[in-house]
Amino acid sequence: MKYKRITKGSTIGLISPSSPPDLGAIEIVTGFLKQQGFKVKLGRHITKEGLFSAGSDQERAEDVMRFFLDTEVDALMVTRGGVGSITILPLLDFDAIYHNPKPIIGFSDTTALQLGIHAKTQSVSITGFGGSDIQKEEPFVDAFLSETLNKCLNQENYTILQGSTVNPGTVTAPLIGGNLMSFVNLMGTPFQPKFRDTILLFEEVLIEPYIIEGMLSQLYVSGVFEQVSGIIIGSFTGCESKLFPEDSGTIDDIINDWSHKIKVPCIRDFPYGHTDSRCVLPLGHKVTLDATNCTVNISFDGE
Repeated sequence: MKYKRITKGSTIGLISPSSPPDLGAIEIVTGFLKQQGFKVKLGRHITKEGLFSAGSDQERAEDVMRFFLDTEVDALMVTRGGVGSITILPLLDFDAIYHNPKPIIGFSDTTALQLGIHAKTQSVSITGFGGSDIQKEEPFVDAFLSETLNKCLNQENYTILQGSTVNPGTVTAPLIGGNLMSFVNLMGTPFQPKFRDTILLFEEVLIEPYIIEGMLSQLYVSGVFEQVSGIIIGSFTGCESKLFPEDSGTIDDIINDWSHKIKVPCIRDFPYGHTDSRCVLPLGHKVTLDATNCTVNISFDGE
């Protein structure tokens, strides 16, 4: 379900569905957004602290629903990732969200919230950017990040030409995925997205290689790799073996091995993940993957 264009003058509601933001982050994010010409509303509970999360499940869900129902708010943006967004899914009113479609702009742990809502409403979100990407000093936001975010918000067509070919071929399909652990955690729940005839995107950060092997094995055994029409493999930042360095392969070993098992058009080393410079993408929106030439084309025409 397409969201309306987010331009200067649009109102963005700040939420903390995962972990609480760092001290002073709200002022930095608010100041930057206002400088860009946006209006800002703050969730009531965005700075609260619980066990790992910004307040209770009920409080975080309340902020999300308030902004979906607020007719002045055009988009929701998370203050940061962390952990916890999955536990607010059972508390959301998906019928209300369906009738008030707005993009959630977030990354990392926000994947669970974005995909859970998509599973129930087919809504489109924006992945790859959150409040923690805004720095205290200029340029404030990485140039590549800023460029692709603005194109996503304004619904301007763009193409990303990076990566390396695993399997050649071209496919156009809805983009599904994000942070690997966050959407693997949705498997077997009522909020698991449909993978059939989609393009699967995934990345990870600070996870032991053997755990990533286990998550990819789960996707394989559950049939996900047979259901999807294409795969985009992002970065694996800091995914080094610390617990069992003698017995574990490297993350490159694991990706190389799984690359031989993937049969659909696929690229790897795509600029999406926990890196300083990355691209922003519309989750749930149709994109075209040309794995032969390592391009991902995002078009908003005719949607």
